[in-house]
Amino acid sequence: MFANRSGSILAADLGSVHTRLVLFDLVDGSYRLIARAEGRTTSGFPFYDVNVGLVRAVKTISEVTDRVLLNPTQRIIIPEQPDRSGVDYFVATASTGRPLRTVMLGLVPEISIASGLRAAAGTYVEIVGTFSLDDTRSEEQQVNALVKSSPDLVLITGGTEYGAMEPILQLARSVQLALLLMDRARRPVILYAGNSAIVPQIRTMFDSMTALFVAPNVRPSLEEEYLDGAQLQLGQAFDAYKATRGGGFDTIGQMSERGVLPTAQSYNLIVEYLGRAQTDHGVLAVDVGSAVSSLSAFVNGDVNTIIRTDIGLGHSAHNLFETTSLAALERWLPFPVSHDEIETYTRNKALHPESIPESLREMYIEHALLRTGIQLLVEASQPIWYNTAQPPLNVPLPSFSPIIGAGAGLTRTGSPGFTALLMLDSLQPEGIANLQVDPHGLIPVLGALASVQPEAVVQVLDSTSLESLGTSFSVSGQPRTGKAALKVKIKTENGEVVEQQVDGGNVWIYPLDSGEKAEVEIRVLSRGTSIGGKGRIKQTFEGGTAGLIFDARGRPLTLAKDARGRAGQLPLWVSQATGEPLKELDERWFAPPAKPEKEAEPEKKPAPKPEKRARRGRRGKNEEAEQETKNDKEVNELDDLRNVLS
Repeated sequence: MFANRSGSILAADLGSVHTRLVLFDLVDGSYRLIARAEGRTTSGFPFYDVNVGLVRAVKTISEVTDRVLLNPTQRIIIPEQPDRSGVDYFVATASTGRPLRTVMLGLVPEISIASGLRAAAGTYVEIVGTFSLDDTRSEEQQVNALVKSSPDLVLITGGTEYGAMEPILQLARSVQLALLLMDRARRPVILYAGNSAIVPQIRTMFDSMTALFVAPNVRPSLEEEYLDGAQLQLGQAFDAYKATRGGGFDTIGQMSERGVLPTAQSYNLIVEYLGRAQTDHGVLAVDVGSAVSSLSAFVNGDVNTIIRTDIGLGHSAHNLFETTSLAALERWLPFPVSHDEIETYTRNKALHPESIPESLREMYIEHALLRTGIQLLVEASQPIWYNTAQPPLNVPLPSFSPIIGAGAGLTRTGSPGFTALLMLDSLQPEGIANLQVDPHGLIPVLGALASVQPEAVVQVLDSTSLESLGTSFSVSGQPRTGKAALKVKIKTENGEVVEQQVDGGNVWIYPLDSGEKAEVEIRVLSRGTSIGGKGRIKQTFEGGTAGLIFDARGRPLTLAKDARGRAGQLPLWVSQATGEPLKELDERWFAPPAKPEKEAEPEKKPAPKPEKRARRGRRGKNEEAEQETKNDKEVNELDDLRNVLS
């Protein structure tokens, strides 16, 4: 289908806040980034149509490149025309919108359902129910539970090839009955990834009822697991769901080569590609978004992706606060903070996800949320990395290089050194690692492109598509604070020699630009510490936008238990990482909240006493006295009300 097309590519990623657009084209026989544009995602008020934001971004690309990309009906011109208008390919990914409510069906929870969950890891799903042979509910109860869960997707797995058939068909019949009870417009998408021998029966059951996708068996045998086919079909199911819900996704899906694919699936593909190219290290990519965050890691020959719809710095900021604890956030704050202050900040962020911190205090709160969110992603990933349900406390991060950061919270700090510091704080890698960021959102679009133009993905990744912050050297163990921990000698390509001693509890960055190399010699001075298990290192390393980063704070990172102590650590590390003067904290931040002073109550005037004896014919004076008493009472009540409201 695509054999005669090998030219320009337009790729879009629709996030919860930003819509990013990238144009690739052939330059001297290789794909290169030509132009990019970014704008607000228009999935919400007042448009409720993501296509509006996409068209705006396409017009920006057209202005920058002087190239017509849209036809009169505001559709992307495909394929590229002889006059260079249009593009040969258009691909799209999305992370905006709520996750797909998903019901999992399988024979055995520890085998087929577990494989189904791993296959779904690259898609934005929320598991709302699981059904298996171990389920003790009656068929009627199962059907009622399916209907009540209101799923968007039902994923059916189970049965090895040439294995069990009737038990799977029994589970599928429950789904069929549940669909009959649902309104046709609200029926879920069905994805079958079980024993291929019963595919004809599955098609007979569901083809006329709802959208059905069939993938190769995720568990062809007890010893084998095959997830790629199911993940590809999950992407198609994601697109089908988006298209039926409107909001402009149907229009974009019709223009795209593969519909609208989930952004996280792209991280899975790209991290696996980078991991296969490595020899000694794994690869890690963490993306902290407004509504959804994900962490993909290539460890021990496998790629694993964790997606959390309750972790984010915008739409999901308050969900993140509710997921974690005040104590976990306080750990990253150099001042005392109340539950109400964080509650107010995160609720405002959820209401205005595009807003940014307006003060130094808010900046610290924002980055405390960022660090805590990433740590939650790491904790959720550790059972998979170490193949145990309960990893030991303070278990070190596996050896990852490169480590890639994405999302505005990491890529738009205004300082490469500060970005590197946030990544080191959150992930706490040990040894030597290359730190990179994806400021232009290329990984999502490259993942979508992999299925139609894989050579373009390889060529773009091999070019300078990701921004390298530099190489980090992190000390394991606990060096003594203020005592010499590292002795560093750097010899640049132009012959310049720099020697530096780095004390424990400190960070030092040597500015070495991207593309430049230097010979680095490090001697570890603190007893019981090392860098990647070594006491001495002598090797040539490449710089980056931050440079060479020497972290002598130790692992695990030790933070003071009190706010005053952290006030001596966090601002210092920010200054060391950015090269900016130390920013003193406002002393009023440490003062306990003042109790409002109670105003003295005004002296009450005694009410005039009414006459004891009143003649029947002289009521005027009595009425005046009663009125004065009433007026004085109203004045006193009004004064009391002012005291309460003041």
